[in-house]
Amino acid sequence: MSRSNLTLLTPPQEKEEIHPYRRPWRSFRLEAGILLAVTMVLYGLTSFLGFQFPERFNRVLGVGLALLPVGLWLAFSWWPERYVPQPRQRLLSVIIISGLAANAIGLPLINDFLQVDRWLPLASAINRIIGYTFTVGVVQEMLKYLVVRYTVWPDCFRTRLDAVAYSAASAIGYATVLNLHFILTTSPAPDVAAVRIFDTVALHLVTSLIVGYGLAEMRFGLPTPLFLTSTLALAAFVTGVAIPVRAGLVNPSFSLGTSASKTLFGLGFAVALLVAFAAIIAFLYISAERREREAAVEE
Repeated sequence: MSRSNLTLLTPPQEKEEIHPYRRPWRSFRLEAGILLAVTMVLYGLTSFLGFQFPERFNRVLGVGLALLPVGLWLAFSWWPERYVPQPRQRLLSVIIISGLAANAIGLPLINDFLQVDRWLPLASAINRIIGYTFTVGVVQEMLKYLVVRYTVWPDCFRTRLDAVAYSAASAIGYATVLNLHFILTTSPAPDVAAVRIFDTVALHLVTSLIVGYGLAEMRFGLPTPLFLTSTLALAAFVTGVAIPVRAGLVNPSFSLGTSASKTLFGLGFAVALLVAFAAIIAFLYISAERREREAAVEE
């Protein structure tokens, strides 16, 4: 049978639809999963296998770990944007400006002006939550919001999921500066540094996703006038709750086990927080897009 006859007998195959944008949730899962895996490996080597890194390498290893989230973001978020039909613009600007805002405004305002570490850790549980909400939470979330708002919103928001991409970039940029500051001022052991870095990145991803959802709804939905303010307040409140809860879980006075198990409690809390809020935000995005499709069909 000739080649032309074989071609005629072969049923036509439908071409796979090319998605024009990078899928941010896939990158989000990869980056968070690899960072968690590295954290668990370092923690397991030290706490369960007894391996100890030479102290002279602590700072170098710590800086490398602090920069790991940026490296993962460049590999799985920024670089793939080059290979999609319609890449997102100014992602690199968002991550850089967020880091600069953290270094120039966030850290000095929280550590030098408000000096939260001097008075908040000694307050009662309720006062710590309120205090961290109205100091650390408000400062950090307002700065990240302002970066995204005046760098890419609304011009670069073409779909709701653009908010996920830009808010994640802002979170990584801001958290990286905090992590570098922690490493350079304390020189912790690599396992301690890895856990702290993951905790910081996870919390900033959660709160940025909340604010990003508010920006997405302001761009594409029909929110109430106070909707964006409510998402900012929720993000600040999550920060206000997460900081003292994690501190309580890893505090030496916490009586549910050894030092290693206390660290695992803190790490587990960060993982649970990230997974829970990412799932909730993803569900809200899916629901909003479904409502839009249904409304379009009805019209």
